[in-house]
Amino acid sequence: MAYKSHIDLLKDGEHVIKELRDETGETVQLSSLEDDMVVVLLKEEGIKNLRIISKIGSRVPINWAASGRLLVSDFDDEKLTKLLSDTCVQSPSGKANMDIKSIISEVRQFRNQGYGIEINEANEYAGSVAAPVFDSYNNCIATLSVVVPEQRIVKPKRKKLIEAVTKAAGKLSSRLGGRS
Repeated sequence: MAYKSHIDLLKDGEHVIKELRDETGETVQLSSLEDDMVVVLLKEEGIKNLRIISKIGSRVPINWAASGRLLVSDFDDEKLTKLLSDTCVQSPSGKANMDIKSIISEVRQFRNQGYGIEINEANEYAGSVAAPVFDSYNNCIATLSVVVPEQRIVKPKRKKLIEAVTKAAGKLSSRLGGRS
């Protein structure tokens, strides 16, 4: 069943990320947790002149990405503390959150609000808005994220990105039998 769920995630995810890319014009990623890293499973490059380029298979530490914080949101505090203690590293921008208690607080906040945001943590002048994709057991098995240049994630524009990515993640969750 886990194998079928993964196949469905990729098959259905491909359609949803293309629709989200077309709606936002931005680079869209479908990511999951592999071992102790966030890995990009699928992506569609943005169509705007200034866009963020990403690669399928790229891996980043949990503490660098909004997706990472959502992907571990099912973990209890003890497991999360151990994981973060073993894996937190500073990002190339030098702005990744390294405080484990603060990261755990963000994990809980992102899960409760249904999306996460990071700006300049993984890379300078870039940010992302991510939303969880749930399976039929209400586990976060993946995330959809829109990765944008910093100037397009500022507050006046952020609301539309949040709405678009949460709607798309809900659509994909529904296709997988999860909550929308």
